[in-house]
Order: sequence, then C-alpha cells, then structure tokens
Amino acid sequence: MSFIKKFADSSKELGNVRALAVCAMMLALRVVLGMFANLSLNFFPIPVVKINPTFIPIAITAYLFGPVCSGIVAGVGDILSYLIQPTAFGFTPGITACCVLEGVIYGVFLYKTELNLKSIILAKVFDLLLCTLTLYSFVLWFLYFQTTPIYMVMLYRAAVLVPFAVIEVLVIRALKHPLEKVSKIKT
Repeated sequence: MSFIKKFADSSKELGNVRALAVCAMMLALRVVLGMFANLSLNFFPIPVVKINPTFIPIAITAYLFGPVCSGIVAGVGDILSYLIQPTAFGFTPGITACCVLEGVIYGVFLYKTELNLKSIILAKVFDLLLCTLTLYSFVLWFLYFQTTPIYMVMLYRAAVLVPFAVIEVLVIRALKHPLEKVSKIKT
C-alpha cells in the first residue's frame, strides 16, 4: 500500500464511530500510562532519559487505524498528560511534535500490513533515528541543556533507549495475535 493511501485511509477512519471510540480509549490509556507509569532515569549527569510504556496504545492505534489516528492519539495524549499533571519543565510544543511524528511513523509502518518482526523493527528504527535520538534530544538540549554538548545528550539517551527499543519491539510483537483478532472484528 502506498504512503499517501495509508494517510487517506487513516483519515477516513476518523469518520467511523467505532474507530473513534477505540481511539478515545487508546488516548485515555496513553494519558494514564504517561502520567503514572514513567520511570525517570536520573543517574546520568543530566536528566534526559524517561522510560514509559506509552508506545503500547500508540502502536495499537497505528496498527488498527493508521498514521493519522495514531499521530492524533500521541499528540493529544502528550498535551492532556501535561494539562492533568504538569511537569517541572513545562509544556514543550517541540516534544509534542516529536510525539505526533512517532505516532505517524508507527502508523506508516504498521497500518494495513502484517504485524511481523520486520515491520515492527523498521518502525522502531525510524522512530529512534528521527524522533527519539535526534529531534527529541535536540529539543531537550535546546531548551534545557545547552551547557552540555548535544552529542552527550544523544549518547546518554541512546545508552538507555536503544536497549529499551528491543523490549518495545518484543512487546509490540507479543500483541500480534490479539491485534489480528481485533482487526478482523473491526472490518
């Protein structure tokens, strides 16, 4: 399926009441996980690494409803998480943009494809390269850590988030059979 067709089909999903209800549930799950299931790793000299399971509802939305819906769930989830429980760093539109891009990347690679290891790994690699290790690190560096070289911010983040990416891939892969069953019910 072409890149543009995935976006077109995903945007059509927004007209389906059942899809909106599932997206709303995934959004609620994303907000709850973003607020209560965070693990900040502050043993590095700078606090630039936070691990959380918010990738799970984003990946589920991406697989079921595509890049438009998963981008919306990721972005709105980030905003709602902040509004409900503000962070010490404040609201950062750059980080929200990274969240939206992460949802779109998952949607491009997982929507209307077989949920195999190759597609999951490709989604995670592109997410790591475009969002997690580059754009997100740059936003953090620009806003909060300019006295630290940017490559150090990226290295600190990579030291934890690259191994965690393996866990993310395995978790998404473990969701294959339940998601395939839900996908059959959806159509």
